[in-house]
Amino acid sequence: MPGTAASHMIFFIASMIVASAVAGVFMGTSIKFSNDLKTKGNALSNDINTEVTIVNDPSAMPYNSTDLTLKVYVKNVGTTTLAHCLTRVLIDGNYSSSANLTFRLMDGATAWGNEVTLEIIVGNCTLTSGDHRLKVIVEHGKSSTLQFKM
Repeated sequence: MPGTAASHMIFFIASMIVASAVAGVFMGTSIKFSNDLKTKGNALSNDINTEVTIVNDPSAMPYNSTDLTLKVYVKNVGTTTLAHCLTRVLIDGNYSSSANLTFRLMDGATAWGNEVTLEIIVGNCTLTSGDHRLKVIVEHGKSSTLQFKM
């Protein structure tokens, strides 16, 4: 009888150790899964709440052929406040370097929030007569495209 009690005690302790290890693995996996869901949810929320549109008139683009500048007006129509320094511009598929972009918020705004228009002056921009395609990309991968003719 004393030998049986000792073996039962050893099996009990072993089963408690195994149960604790399994519970620890499940707990760690649950926490990681929860954090991943939270991250994905935040990214999806930013994606849904971010939207911009180019508000230029495609038949009258403000292009200065003397100093090779194009003025682009982009309105934030989403609910997310955007960082204009993260904005990228492509003209006919060609990337405009950040050094060639000048940003100015319109109407005295201090941040590029909802319903605020951003003026982007694209420097060193040579446009020939004909059809062109302008694409403005903002944070969270959202973009707006405009076809225009010079």
